[in-house]
Order: sequence, then structure tokens, then C-alpha cells
Amino acid sequence: MLKFKLSKVTSTQDFAEAISSMLYEDFLVTAEEQTKARGRYKRAWYSPKGGLWFTYVKKNFNAEEIPVATLKVSLAVREALSSFFDAKIRWPNDVVVNDKKVSGILIEAIYVGDVTDLFIGVGINTNVKEFPPDIKATSILLETGKEVNNDELLNDVISKIDYYLSLKEDFEEIVGKINNYLSIKDKKVVITRRDETKVECTALFVDKFGRLVTDCGIFEVEDVLRVESK
Repeated sequence: MLKFKLSKVTSTQDFAEAISSMLYEDFLVTAEEQTKARGRYKRAWYSPKGGLWFTYVKKNFNAEEIPVATLKVSLAVREALSSFFDAKIRWPNDVVVNDKKVSGILIEAIYVGDVTDLFIGVGINTNVKEFPPDIKATSILLETGKEVNNDELLNDVISKIDYYLSLKEDFEEIVGKINNYLSIKDKKVVITRRDETKVECTALFVDKFGRLVTDCGIFEVEDVLRVESK
């Protein structure tokens, strides 16, 4: 597989999307540091040196599989991180340990005619030593006291992403796996909507359509900016 290894870039996602039309095979972009990394709805993502930041591009991806791709990638990243601690999934696209974010996932797609390119952006706080006070996050280093070999972890994560994307299970079965590792199940959460309004609810489960079911309503992924534990 074609690989681009950068020391510093605005964002691996932006770089990958800029060059994708010139390439005809799956490729991987990694960076030691990102200066303008982004998550869902272009929210800033803190990604200094020490972390594992990458975008994995799957060319000619089946467009019908895109809705379940985020869930499958979340399962893959969670499984890779489970060798370090009890990693959980915080709907819709975070992996956490003790309610602190250790990884974020951004799935995007570019459609050109009948061809779809899938961009899998993943940030993992591996060897990050500290975070700004307004960010509730942690790293593998802070949780275990041990540094991680980013290259080895990258290979493991890519392998697991390929495995989960290859699964032929239906959407409902994948959602069942998400619920098995849901960090917010039966917990009080603060849900921030896209218009920045907030509501406090008890999260119950993710339904067969990938929506978060709570005691105060059902939330679509595209209607939510973020979910935080109380």
C-alpha cells in the first residue's frame, strides 16, 4: 500500500482529500503533528507530536457501506486499544477510557460519478504527555505509564479496520457489538446539538438505525455535535 509519512501538516484528512483524485490505489497518510486537525463538523482536534494521526483511504468503496463504516472503524480502534486498557466506545465516534477521550474517528467520502473514495481519519492519543485544561482527554502514556510504538500500533489498527470493513454482518449486528462496548449506556450525559443547545439525558442504547436512544428522545448522528458524560 502506498504510504505518505509527513512530519507536519494541517491535517492528514485534508492532505489525503487533496491528492486522492490523482491516485488509483488505497493509500495511507500519517503525520507526526497536525496544526489544523478537525473532527466532525470541523471541530478542532488537538494533535501534537507524540500521538498517532492518520488518514486511511479506501478507493472505490461501496457507497452503501458508508453508513456503517464509522461503527466498524470504532470497533476496530477499540479492539486495538483494548490491549492497553478497558477501552469503550462513546457514540458516535470516540473511543474512551474512564470517560476520557483517547481516540476520535472522522469518516468522510468523496463521490465522483459512480466511484466513491472513503477517507478514514483516526487520531489516537498515544504518547501525548499533557492536554489543555479545557480538553477532557487522556493518552495511552498517561494511563499506563508506558510509551507506545506508533508504527506497531498503526499496523495493528489498519489490520483491524480492514477486518471489520470486510465483515458481511448486517447493520443491526454491528450495532449490537457497539452496544456491548457503549461507554455511556445507562449513564447521564449532556448532548450538544448542532445549534449548540444542550440537553441532559440518560443514554440507553444505540438502535438498529445507529441512533442514540435516551430517556428524553432519539438522536440522529448528524444532529449531534458531541456527547459528554455528566
